[in-house]
Amino acid sequence: MNIKDMAVGVVKEVTSHWSKPGKGKFVSYKEVLNLGLGGMGQQFVMIMTAYLGLSAGNTLLGSTLGLRPMHLQYMAMVQTVLGVFFCILRGKIVDNTRTRYGRFRPYIALMGFPIVLLTAIFIFLPFETMSYTSKLIATFAFAITVSMVSPLFTDTYNELQTVITPNSEERTNVLAINSLIYSFAPTVAYFIIPLLSQLTGGYTDIRTYRYIIVPMAVLGVSLNLFTAFGCKERVVTSQSYVQKVGVLEGVKEIYKNKHWWLRTVARWIGFLEGACGVIFGWIYIYGTQDMTTYALLNTVLGSASGIAMVITPSLMKRLGNRTLLLVHNSLNVLFVTMMTFTFRIPLLFFIFLYLNSLVNALSIVYNQAMHSEVKDYQQYISGKRMDFMFGVAGLIGTPVTMVTGMVIPYVYECMGLTTNYDILYDPSVRNTMFYILCVLSIIGAILNLIPFSFYSLSREKHRNIIKVLRYRALFDDYENDCLNAEEIVLAIDGIREGYEIFNAPMPDLKLMKAKVKEAKALPAATLETKAARNKAIRAARKGVQAGKKLIEQKGAVSILIDELTKFQKPENIRRVQRAKDLVAIGLTHLSGINPSVLDEAKALPSATKEEKALKNDEVKRAKAMLKMAKKIRKNYPDGIREPDPETLRKAFDMPYATREESRARAKAVKAAEKEIQLFHTTLKPYQDAQKLVRDERVSRTIYPEIEKMYDNARAEVEQMEQKVQKETAAAGREK
Repeated sequence: MNIKDMAVGVVKEVTSHWSKPGKGKFVSYKEVLNLGLGGMGQQFVMIMTAYLGLSAGNTLLGSTLGLRPMHLQYMAMVQTVLGVFFCILRGKIVDNTRTRYGRFRPYIALMGFPIVLLTAIFIFLPFETMSYTSKLIATFAFAITVSMVSPLFTDTYNELQTVITPNSEERTNVLAINSLIYSFAPTVAYFIIPLLSQLTGGYTDIRTYRYIIVPMAVLGVSLNLFTAFGCKERVVTSQSYVQKVGVLEGVKEIYKNKHWWLRTVARWIGFLEGACGVIFGWIYIYGTQDMTTYALLNTVLGSASGIAMVITPSLMKRLGNRTLLLVHNSLNVLFVTMMTFTFRIPLLFFIFLYLNSLVNALSIVYNQAMHSEVKDYQQYISGKRMDFMFGVAGLIGTPVTMVTGMVIPYVYECMGLTTNYDILYDPSVRNTMFYILCVLSIIGAILNLIPFSFYSLSREKHRNIIKVLRYRALFDDYENDCLNAEEIVLAIDGIREGYEIFNAPMPDLKLMKAKVKEAKALPAATLETKAARNKAIRAARKGVQAGKKLIEQKGAVSILIDELTKFQKPENIRRVQRAKDLVAIGLTHLSGINPSVLDEAKALPSATKEEKALKNDEVKRAKAMLKMAKKIRKNYPDGIREPDPETLRKAFDMPYATREESRARAKAVKAAEKEIQLFHTTLKPYQDAQKLVRDERVSRTIYPEIEKMYDNARAEVEQMEQKVQKETAAAGREK
């Protein structure tokens, strides 16, 4: 296919599915554009906040305001400690947010404005007449205030990307296109800022930040509204699902997620990887002092991200997330090593910096994709959807972050970089520091590789996790009479595909590879026989690839099959029976559970492995029951009052046209959610038992009923697709 045909195909694809997504997809191109425009806005605001961050290499705070690197680090440590409380509060608020606009979009729409306002107030303070202590206080107050608000703006956008589609492959493509669009913002910013800074005195002059960077952030907040009002959140849960996640409960569940731990540990031990990030800017600010060349090279550097965005989806499809990450980090080590020996030659250094930036930009897409998959895995193992609670769980690494954050500022001060950044004009000091920073980056990149050697969440495993989540959602929606045709088709098709893979015979790779050798041994004396041999080789190699893929699929499909057959296993049969025993006690008698249940559990035999597992389960169950009884006596002294789900629905349906109506609605929603949350936290073991009994019953009785609905649902979906195709074709003819 030539370039013209490809271009025509792309235009046809985009125009055909501009407002309506294609078959099997969830996101239209219009929504992708809205996501990208909002991403540009996010980037403009993030660039501004980066210039004001509590970092030892910060030019504004260090060189312009004259704050010492270690003082900045001390403030950053206090900010980190306070951030623990802010993060817990944000996690509880966002993960329990339930509005008709979703969980993330309200924050995306609103929280950018206070950030820009606070920044404008700070940057226009009369620093010229302020004492050193006053500057420290003002900087600290600003940093703490913004740290409370900023994640509600930036992190909610990142989380929205993870739930914009449940389809892993589509998500990768959306992230790649989105990254390509929003990368235009830093490309433009890093070209314009150095050029305009020559009019305001450069990066060491505060006027650059007042009259260039703040207006850029105002533009960013405006662009961000495209995402807030032009995108949707698509989480695979039942339509009647009501989020109820306590902080401790959510964090404890996340700590059971092995894939989250691997990604977290990689960040902890790879903290030095970005140490060389300041070198490029410092070469031109303190070395050549050529802002025009710096602006041009910054623009060229921005193209590295664009190239990475284009190639990442195909690389992810070919290599997978884990392999791509390992390749990226290996190349990172190589290119930073070359940068170590070339920073005295700016243009040669830039070539390796460009290559390093290109491979680093691959992570923009695959990191978000991996984060999305880890969250879906969390929902799979815990039954609850958690997003911001991951940030709360990450607070366990606060001591590590505080200690590791001291390393680079300490290096700066050991090199004589305190309040006098003018020493960087000295080539001997500057070059020695650059060499040390490059070595630290190499060490960080090597350490970052280690945890991901154990990462095992493949794309096929994720596909089966999504199938499990759809299967679970079927039953809630069936019982709440809100099951739709598309949901039925997606779930049943996924299950049938899973059984086909499970029942397929295991490929004989040894035999398939032997066929490749046989094909290579065919005669090739003439053009005809040579062509026949090449054709046979290609066919044999395709067979090997198909065999490898089927083996991978058969390994991953066990996730789905285990879910479909879990109530046939002896240990689950016993758990269901014990759950029935707890449910049979009844709400009114739960507070009087006999303490002897724990003694009985502890008295069970534990000679064999199976007996030990049974005893552990029974002891854990008894402790949970007694703890529940104690909570019931405390929270419901006059008897348990089970909340009515209709109360919350009616609260959300209340009018909110006026301020008084809005306040009344918010108060009613808060009261209803508080009642539900109290009931949930108090009677969690009882509710878990009810759910287990319900799940066993519906998998045995209701699923066959849903299967009978498949043919009608398939016909309805096909009819809807034909209608969309006709409307799209009609719209195309009108254009």
